[in-house]
Amino acid sequence: MAQVTITGNIKQIGKTQDVSDKFRKRELVITEPSGQRPQHIPVEFTQDRCGLLDGFNNGDEVTVTCFVNGREWTGKDGVTKYFLSLSGNRIERTGAAASSPSHGGGHSAPAPTMADMPPVGGDDDDLPF
Repeated sequence: MAQVTITGNIKQIGKTQDVSDKFRKRELVITEPSGQRPQHIPVEFTQDRCGLLDGFNNGDEVTVTCFVNGREWTGKDGVTKYFLSLSGNRIERTGAAASSPSHGGGHSAPAPTMADMPPVGGDDDDLPF
């Protein structure tokens, strides 16, 4: 899996959502300054990684390490579309609010496995995500 690192300020931290009895997720939106048009980037934390967002607040400057995930989806109309998502794996404070090295740095979790990915819907699933 490709990996990216994003540094910016937390715009929003969502609540943990139980998608099914075996899958849960939590969304983080990071605002990355980029000239006149800042980028608002959603990053999804899943399973045990949802807890990595505890203790962070809107406005915190953070660095997030994510895995890039791509998915193919064919709708009932037969048209195939491709989607891209970012799966958060690590988050740490940066800037003035960063913890000292003696505090162990940021929060991390093991790399995601197939068990961390959301279940694929059946034929009656008309949503692309």
